[in-house]
Amino acid sequence: MLMPITYAEKNLFSKNAQEIVVELLDRSYDNSVLLFKVLAHSVQNNATLVQSLDESIFENTEVFKEQFSNLLQHALTQAYTHKQVMTESTKDYSVKELSKYFGVSVVSIHNWLDQGRFEGIERAGDHKHNRISGDTLYITAAGKKIRVDEVVKMWEQQELEHEQQHQQEDNLSYYTRQIAMYEHKYNGEYEATLGAKNELTPEEETDAQVWKHLLRRQTLEFRNTKE
Repeated sequence: MLMPITYAEKNLFSKNAQEIVVELLDRSYDNSVLLFKVLAHSVQNNATLVQSLDESIFENTEVFKEQFSNLLQHALTQAYTHKQVMTESTKDYSVKELSKYFGVSVVSIHNWLDQGRFEGIERAGDHKHNRISGDTLYITAAGKKIRVDEVVKMWEQQELEHEQQHQQEDNLSYYTRQIAMYEHKYNGEYEATLGAKNELTPEEETDAQVWKHLLRRQTLEFRNTKE
C-alpha cells in the first residue's frame, strides 16, 4: 500500500511548491522540462491544464516557474483526493472531542497546539475553533509520533473492554478494582501521589483524570448501596 499523504504533509508541500520548482530548475533546466511534461500528462483530471499549455512556456523562465508551481499544486490536489477515496474517509475532531480521547482537559489540548504537538496544525485565532484531522500526527512528550485516529481507536478499544468487564461485575466492584490498579501503579492513594503533585507529565495527567472519575463514581455507588 502506498504511504499516505498526511494533512501536515499536504500543507507543507503546498507551501513549498514554489521553492521545489526553483530547486529543480537550478539543478537542470532541461530535465525540469522533461519532468514537467511527464507530470502534465500523467496526473488525473489534466485536460484543462494540458490544453492551456504549449512549448512557448519553456522560453521564459518566470512563466515556466509559475506553470510548474501550478502543476505541482494540481498534482497534490489529485493525489490527496485520491488518497481520501482509496482509504476510509478521515474524520475531523474538535478540541473538546480530543480532550476526551486523550483523557486531558481542553486547556491541555490548546497548550499542545501552542507547543506544536499536533504536527502542521496551528492554534486557531480568537473566536475560531480548531478541527484536527484524524491523519494528523500527534507528537508525544518522548518525541514519538502517532496518528490522532490511532489514539481514538485505542480509546474506543479501552471503552469496549471496560464495558465488557463492567457487564461481568457490579458497579462498585468494578470501580474499586480500577482504583486499585492506579494505587498499585503509583504506590499509594490519589491524594498522596498524583493529587499532591503540582506538575504532571502527559501520562500522569491522563491517569489523574481517569482516577478522579473512578473515585467520584465509587463514592456515588457507596451512597447508592447504603440507600
